[in-house]
Amino acid sequence: MKPPQVNPLQKYLQTDGFFFLLRHGQIAGSGTRRFIGISDVDLDDTGISQAAYWQHAFSPLKIDTIYTSCLSRCRDMARRIAGNRKIVSHPALNEINLGQWEGRPFDEIKRRNPEGFKQRGEHLDTFRPPDGESFHDVQCRAVPFLTRCLEKPGTPLFVTHAGVIRVILCHISGLAVKNLFQFNVSYGQLFVIQTCGKSHGTPLTDLDDLSHDADPDFRRGLGPDGKSHR
Repeated sequence: MKPPQVNPLQKYLQTDGFFFLLRHGQIAGSGTRRFIGISDVDLDDTGISQAAYWQHAFSPLKIDTIYTSCLSRCRDMARRIAGNRKIVSHPALNEINLGQWEGRPFDEIKRRNPEGFKQRGEHLDTFRPPDGESFHDVQCRAVPFLTRCLEKPGTPLFVTHAGVIRVILCHISGLAVKNLFQFNVSYGQLFVIQTCGKSHGTPLTDLDDLSHDADPDFRRGLGPDGKSHR
């Protein structure tokens, strides 16, 4: 994957009052439909190329700290982007814990536990697999951590997972957690979020998302399929 000819982050070089949310790159075995939460899966070659792409884009920006999940796919993504920047790993940014469903194919869970599979679909916000978390649980740990980080001076980058990003975007947008799949969050997708101060909670005023295809052209406000996912 080639570096961007025009840096999509150019507009953020001389401004502040925002932060970045980046999903890790593509992972090994991504073509298999399975439950991947806290399972520790590495980036594949495409994911490594996506990390290199963002390393080039972020290189001229003043990022004070990169906060990342403790899982290797995020830590590796952060390390490849960071250069000399400080990296802080924290479990609050870990993907949802899917308990006994971790690593299992969707079809297997649907066959062996049809009622649980149905309940998950009907109650996305509160359903917990055996020994696992709900997306509401994820929001309850991720948003307070995000808020504490934003109370510190500087511009942070958060490298985390689709589930974490979705529950944060629900919080930002004032949506209930059950609506989290209104947000499409692709591998290597970046969201740029403008803040309006450092008061209680996470006050936010604007949202850009930056996505790229394999070509790789960036299109602000669009996902890889060309549709808006705001």
